Amino acid sequence: MAAVAALGDDVARVALDLPLRANLSALDNIALIPLYQRHYGAAESGRQAHTLLAQLGHADIALLRDPDMTPAQRFVTQLARALILKRPRLVIDRPGAILYDVPYPRFIRQLASQPDLTGTWEIFDFSWNQALYSE
Repeated sequence: MAAVAALGDDVARVALDLPLRANLSALDNIALIPLYQRHYGAAESGRQAHTLLAQLGHADIALLRDPDMTPAQRFVTQLARALILKRPRLVIDRPGAILYDVPYPRFIRQLASQPDLTGTWEIFDFSWNQALYSE
């Protein structure tokens, strides 16, 4: 997985080694990006985060903190945090390590099919798992 480590600044990542802040809600974990990187106010950052969670079909997890989330809810929060960066490429690194509670290839396809999600989604996984994504 050395290729993941060599990714440039044009890539947003979802990976096990990029955990959420456990003391913050899903909404706050996502809102940190526009708050600190784009210098939006707290209200606008929260609005953007909530809009993205709703677009992904998971607005109901907004107030959950990491310890209270299922693996799928945690993944959606990490995904939204990556998507709010608005980078042209999204890399999901070994999703099976994160999404062990749902059939993850189908779950990821369902999330990726949401309208208005632009950019290229790539999955970096072990070679023996590649057949899972060819459906």
